[in-house]
Amino acid sequence: MVTVYKQEIADWLMMEHLASLHTVREKIRFFEHKYNQSWNAFQEQVEHAAQEDFARWDDYIEWKALMRVFEELSAKIDEIRHGNFEIA
Repeated sequence: MVTVYKQEIADWLMMEHLASLHTVREKIRFFEHKYNQSWNAFQEQVEHAAQEDFARWDDYIEWKALMRVFEELSAKIDEIRHGNFEIA
């Protein structure tokens, strides 16, 4: 019989989510450097542009998704830190 402790699972989940968060963070930094501005400034520009720029719009969609994933991963990490997670 194999015994697995909750803390070992928490550690494994934490490492997995932190690695994913790092990857997402690097992709966000790419866009910040590409446009030399924050997500909020870029979002404002794209949403209120007088003329549509399809390349910027594509980056907007990807960057927005990355921001959502970043928030979700951050929330999951906080939950794991507080011991609030389930395993099926």
